[in-house]
Amino acid sequence: MPQKSAIENWIDNHRELLLLTIILPWGKLFSWKDRLISFLTRPDPKDHEKRVHRVVSDVRRLSRQAKELRTDRRGNRSLTTRISDKSQSQPIGIRDLRSVVSIDEAGMTVRVEPFATIGDVVSHLDKKGYQLETAIEMKGATIGGLVLAIGMTTKSHITGLMHDIVEAYEIVTAEGELLRVTKEGEHADLFRAIPWSHGTLGFLVAIEMRIIPATPYVRLVYRPFYSLETYCEEHSRLLHSDNPPTYLEAQVFGRNKAVIIEGYPAGKEEAGDFPVNDVNSWHKPFFFKHVESMLELGEGRDFSELVPLTSFLMRHERSMCMTMGQIVPSANNVWFRRFFGWTLPPNMPLLKSSRPTEERERSMKRQVYQDFAFPSEHLQGMLEHLHDEFEIYPLLIYPCRVFDRGGMVRLPGQRAVEWDGTERSALYFNIGIYGEPKAVREGNFDYPTVNKVREIEQKISDLGGFLHTYVDIFSTKEEFEAMFDHSLWRKMRQKYGAEGVFPEIYDKVKPELDPLQFVR
Repeated sequence: MPQKSAIENWIDNHRELLLLTIILPWGKLFSWKDRLISFLTRPDPKDHEKRVHRVVSDVRRLSRQAKELRTDRRGNRSLTTRISDKSQSQPIGIRDLRSVVSIDEAGMTVRVEPFATIGDVVSHLDKKGYQLETAIEMKGATIGGLVLAIGMTTKSHITGLMHDIVEAYEIVTAEGELLRVTKEGEHADLFRAIPWSHGTLGFLVAIEMRIIPATPYVRLVYRPFYSLETYCEEHSRLLHSDNPPTYLEAQVFGRNKAVIIEGYPAGKEEAGDFPVNDVNSWHKPFFFKHVESMLELGEGRDFSELVPLTSFLMRHERSMCMTMGQIVPSANNVWFRRFFGWTLPPNMPLLKSSRPTEERERSMKRQVYQDFAFPSEHLQGMLEHLHDEFEIYPLLIYPCRVFDRGGMVRLPGQRAVEWDGTERSALYFNIGIYGEPKAVREGNFDYPTVNKVREIEQKISDLGGFLHTYVDIFSTKEEFEAMFDHSLWRKMRQKYGAEGVFPEIYDKVKPELDPLQFVR
């Protein structure tokens, strides 16, 4: 068994102390400072056209230089596992495009700039009595990042992904042309190619998205299950029913331990019938720990409560989708929540910047941090495979409806097939798995984690599924392009002059460290 380096030993022995005393408190101060600066320098929505004109001018001036164009967002600011290296690129000033430009109440759409965060948009709309038709649970995620990559929520089985609620993209092409791209317009082919393109076809400068009236609460119904077969059968039944729950999610805590969470919009009149629980308050248990407590209900029992809408929409924010339990094992303890709960979620730029190369390398070799989707009929088989290979819990499971419009993601049997103009859809399940495999937890640091993750990636691809691209991608470029159909994307790269001006997708999503060096 290989010896740990001195740095690895120090991190093992002092990581939590370092986080508690420095990174989390200072990170919160930095977050407050950033919010204050953001508030004081908030761009005026009325000046949106001026900001867009500046982007157009910069692209026209710089697009034919040797360097590829990328946004000026710092590499450690994203919510991905990687830190993007932009040192060889030409930055285009676009970070100040972060306003909610306007709300069209007649057409029920909101027009936002790409660097507006989901938290800002949810808060802005809530004050007006609206909400996005679908919204993910991480405040710091930007709207542009979600529609250019992937945004999946517990309502995605009804509405699809975040890009499926987009009515129009406003994009600056490599030639510096400003286009309004819609599903039925002259740029309909580009509309189909933009999702999952990661900014490789142009710079988004505005997005129009569908909104719906907001309700003050979501009524959550928790139901525990004590058999893998029974849980999978019930989750699939709900997903495929004629009238599924508005929100649907499950968390799996062991091979035969799971909780299904159904959510229904609720008005103030229901507040007297059910307890109200602000699950995202800083001193409350993490949402996944709250859900785990429902296993105590017993067979055939359920529990219902009302959660304020914005609290529900951000319910995984503090725990960073269950990963805080890995970063700070004591984070859900009462003493931590009482004295340090205010420091969460951590400041992502500081957290990523404080991570030494050795720690990043070690996490790739010893941890699984994956999110992937696959056709719904394979749920039980996938859970059994993950248990046998990793035995990592809890698992986060979302259902989603995947639409095939001939773009990057195609349904099984359709990859590399010329799109015939027919929109197709299918129901998928998505699994988030975060943590160390059982073998690693038991001290086997020779466990071939990277190999096993690569096997999962190939299995997902073979089933007609796909990876989320905010996690580490261990696939080669050829394997990645076999999973995502690049046919339309390549045509749009040629048609709109993006070749040589914007990076390729794989170059933007691959880890900063080559995972193949860790293959055993």
